[in-house]
Amino acid sequence: MEKTINFSENFRGGWYVLGLIGRLDTNTAPKGEEKIKVVLSDHGKIALDLDALEYISSAGLRVLLRVAKIANKEKKEIVICGAKGMVQEILDDFDIEGFYTVYTSIDDLT
Repeated sequence: MEKTINFSENFRGGWYVLGLIGRLDTNTAPKGEEKIKVVLSDHGKIALDLDALEYISSAGLRVLLRVAKIANKEKKEIVICGAKGMVQEILDDFDIEGFYTVYTSIDDLT
């Protein structure tokens, strides 16, 4: 299995939806962070769709924290949607809801 990260991009309602596909770990965190920062600089309402994210490490959690901090500073809205399985467990253990509004599904946005 290839250990990489890819992205899907679309709009849903007033949200720019960035799907993270694969892994957000030490190897892919720089690419993931750069992509999220670019999207954040271009849009005011961003939904990170984690439905196809298979794994997130502490490096991936740091990415989520850094971009949440940027969004807050720039008064932009960023949410997490669709995390499941191991990714959801890790986010729950980390108490990600202290930093993000979390939706069970992308369908819950609108």
